[in-house]
Amino acid sequence: MHKLIWPLALVLVIAALAGGGVWLSQRGTDGLKAGTLVTEEASEAMVGRTAEVRVPWGSLQVTVSEPIAQTSGGKQAGHGSSLVGVQVALDGPEDLLVADRLPDGALQDPTFTLVADGNEYLLEGLAGWIDQNAIAQVAKRQYVAVKGAPSEISLRVGYDGVDQVVDGLTGGVDRDAAEPLYQLGFANGAQPCGEPLWSPGASDVGDNVTTCLVTSSAQRPYVAGLGWATEGKTWMVVTVLTGAPSEFEGPDGTYDVEESTSTYLLDAQGPEETFALNDALPEGGVENTSDPQVVVFEVDPSRETGQFEVRTGLTGETEVTTGKKGNRKTTTETFDALVAQGAVV
Repeated sequence: MHKLIWPLALVLVIAALAGGGVWLSQRGTDGLKAGTLVTEEASEAMVGRTAEVRVPWGSLQVTVSEPIAQTSGGKQAGHGSSLVGVQVALDGPEDLLVADRLPDGALQDPTFTLVADGNEYLLEGLAGWIDQNAIAQVAKRQYVAVKGAPSEISLRVGYDGVDQVVDGLTGGVDRDAAEPLYQLGFANGAQPCGEPLWSPGASDVGDNVTTCLVTSSAQRPYVAGLGWATEGKTWMVVTVLTGAPSEFEGPDGTYDVEESTSTYLLDAQGPEETFALNDALPEGGVENTSDPQVVVFEVDPSRETGQFEVRTGLTGETEVTTGKKGNRKTTTETFDALVAQGAVV
């Protein structure tokens, strides 16, 4: 009788192993294979390491989970795999940053790439933040099935050629060239320009003194349409009301201004771009009747304040009557003048 126990036990062990093999193979079939992406509602906070990652238009709260067996919605990883979740949130207006852009410049979606033990997975479900330069204030979540339980996990956040990397185990962020986004200062307030300087033969009409006003100036590492400032530089964005006069005094009296063109200098250097602020308004935006101009310079970020100059060329016309009574002739005379003003920014 005892001689039959070991053969029977051996049969039971073999049967158990076979059954386990069937269960594992079934799990591999039913679960999510490595590389599978799963997008789910971000209805609640995700458990994991959370970091702040700034892009030029906002401050994103990025959470990376540890390797887990299933999503919050109950979808399971397959045999030999695990799941890593990523959630990105822009909760409200307090997370939005000043987004400077040229009239033809567009804001961009950041890209999110999970890197697990050297394998890269582009998380396409985390796209879709920008709609015609409007920014969605939402939270997005996506899981990726990865091989095994990776010991190294990171998330690469890219924006227009600059990558930041979130360490999925510590929450630390390598900001790289995006570092200036975390040091944004407030724009300087309005300041009037100094007294106007006129070219020879021209002047203001009476007490109607030509004025200009710098309404704001600020350093920015990124301007949509120009991109990131070159290494060791930053963009200086100046908004100005040039106050071009409608008339001026010249050699033949008072001239009506028919044409005016302004040029700009900062620290004796010309700008990278100049445009009307109204041209950069979003669709349906209310135009400013004062027609402020925006001037963008590339400067050293450690610069001290310097001289900003506005030089406005004017073409004026006036009616001049010549000849004696009964034989008078009226002609239109033109005269070109230049008026310059400056402010410290």
